[in-house]
Amino acid sequence: MRKSLNRSMGRLALGLSAVTVLTAATAIPASTALAATGQSAEDVASAQAAADGKPVPVPSLSDESSTTVANPDGSFTATITSGPSQVRQNGQWVPIDTSLVADGAVLKPRASRAQVEVSNGGEGTLAKMTDDNGHVFSLKWPTALPKPVVKANVATFTDAAGPGADLVVTVLPTGFRHDVVLREKPSGPLELRIPVQTEGIDLSESADGRLLLTSTAGDKVVAAGPQPVMWDSKGHGKPRGDSLSKIDTTVETQNGTKVLVLKPDTKFLADPSRVYPVTVDPVITLPSVTDTDVATSWASHPGDPMIIAGTMPWENGQGGDVMRSLVKFDTHKLTGKRVIFANMAMWNLETNACGLLVGSGLTAQRITSSWDETDLNWDNKPTTTTQGEVTNRAGRGRTWTAPCAGGAGYLSWPVTTMAKAWASGAANYGVQLKGANETEATNWRAFAASENKDEGVKPPTLTVIYWR
Repeated sequence: MRKSLNRSMGRLALGLSAVTVLTAATAIPASTALAATGQSAEDVASAQAAADGKPVPVPSLSDESSTTVANPDGSFTATITSGPSQVRQNGQWVPIDTSLVADGAVLKPRASRAQVEVSNGGEGTLAKMTDDNGHVFSLKWPTALPKPVVKANVATFTDAAGPGADLVVTVLPTGFRHDVVLREKPSGPLELRIPVQTEGIDLSESADGRLLLTSTAGDKVVAAGPQPVMWDSKGHGKPRGDSLSKIDTTVETQNGTKVLVLKPDTKFLADPSRVYPVTVDPVITLPSVTDTDVATSWASHPGDPMIIAGTMPWENGQGGDVMRSLVKFDTHKLTGKRVIFANMAMWNLETNACGLLVGSGLTAQRITSSWDETDLNWDNKPTTTTQGEVTNRAGRGRTWTAPCAGGAGYLSWPVTTMAKAWASGAANYGVQLKGANETEATNWRAFAASENKDEGVKPPTLTVIYWR
């Protein structure tokens, strides 16, 4: 593949040598000359790239999840992330930065897709989210909140939910997650009642336990969350098996105010094998089908910073999981283009073993049916095609016991066939990663999701080189 690509790129560059000479011979910059003749932004950037001999950004092709540059050989390279990676501030695109800073009486992310405010202590609103249409979703807290301990995008209100029970708000690029972290076992049955205030939307619970925010004007779901769950601190990686439990959740009306009522299972909390702290986690974000995972023992849970694919035994020896990751990139700008090469890169954080050949590896397949990350389980996972599938057997990051020599970093899959299909009009439902051999007992990789904003971590990224 590499030799073929290099030969192709060589031919492309060779065919543009005359253009480079002609542009360089003019007395005025190519960008100025083309702009004066009413040429498109792509033409301007392409001519400038040929004149300069290096890529030139095409600002008009930038959006919240992608950037595009014109290459000296006349091609273009689009770099697309699976979720929002930049937002416009003061007329310019800036990288998303969900770290919290004080803004008057509240905390706000430096740069986020969603408009989010978090309490800086005291009475009133715990967290508030406003979407592009002015819909407002905010959580209150029954008592005054202590001043939070802030670390990056996380605000922790110590003992705010009771002795040994912290209230934690994590700001995500498209919303926020609010957890109650039980540092110790409750003395009796636990019930959490969280008042909710909304504007232009209404909070409800679906028949399958999901939380829905529906527009009061058009009965349209504008945001959603999976059924709330809780998990303990036993084991490694994602909570699985008997470490995970669904939460009995209802939405009530009390004195004209909606109240989110969470009733964690008392038996789960009192189990002698339970390892504290236990995290109680309802999450609601703006709708954005970008990346998630699903397994034989767990449903999709948007907002998680990590997604996993492959096969993994339970640590208690009572079973195992088959896991698949689903990733979607907005490729509308590729429609009708001639794709030369496409590569999908996933930031590998953890692996069952380190090296270039770890088990059967993971296979990338093009997804051929729709899916909803807030309502996705093993029984309704989407279909895929084996056409253009490709496998990578490497593993990096760290194992459960030690770091790999090269540390965390990208694993890549050449997905040119998939990108060509999307460019030719095939519906883009994304890419699935699965174990190449799902009967293998242990063969898994954990990747950073688009919500993961830890320092040095990169989001799922699709890079496509194309001709117009």
